Amino acid sequence: MPRIQVVAEENAEGKVKAVYEELRSVFGKVPGVMKALSLWPEVLELYANRIGMIVFSKTLLTRAVKEMIASLVSKVNECDYCLTYHQSFLVDAGISSIEAEAIVTDYQTAPITDSEKKLLAYVEKVTRHAYKTTDADIAGLRECGWSEGQILEATLVVGLFCDINRWVDALGFRVEDD
Repeated sequence: MPRIQVVAEENAEGKVKAVYEELRSVFGKVPGVMKALSLWPEVLELYANRIGMIVFSKTLLTRAVKEMIASLVSKVNECDYCLTYHQSFLVDAGISSIEAEAIVTDYQTAPITDSEKKLLAYVEKVTRHAYKTTDADIAGLRECGWSEGQILEATLVVGLFCDINRWVDALGFRVEDD
C-alpha cells in the first residue's frame, strides 16, 4: 500500500484526468508509479512526457535496449516495482521471456551482443558510481559502435530510472497495489 494518498482515477480532474486518460490509452491502465505523482499535476505531466520521450518514443536506441537499461538499473537499485514492469516491457519489445530473465539475472552471460554487454557494464557503473565514469569508458562504448547520441540516451535512461526507483521505493509503491 502506498505511503501517500493518490488521486483515484474516478476522482481525477483537469490535468490529472487528462494525463490519466493518455496513460490509459497507451498502457491500458494508469500505473501506480504515475498515480504517485497525482498530487502535483504539473510534475505528473512532466514525468509522463519525460518517460514517454526517453523510454517509449522512437529514438537512436531501440526500445529493447532502453528496457535492458531500465531493468538493470532497477535491479541494481533493488526496485522490485520497476524491475517487474520493465522486465515485462523487455518481452513487449521483442525479447523472449527466457532471454529477458537471462538479461536480468546476469547480463554478462545473457544471449545479447558484446556491444550490448559493454553498454550494460557502463550502465551498471553509472548506476552505482557515476562519479567514477572515465573518458576510457566512453571511448570503449564508441569502439563498440555506440554513437554519441546513443551514449547520451543510455545515460539519460540510467538517470531517469535512478530517479524513479528512489521515489517509488520511498513512497511504498508495489506491483501488487496496481
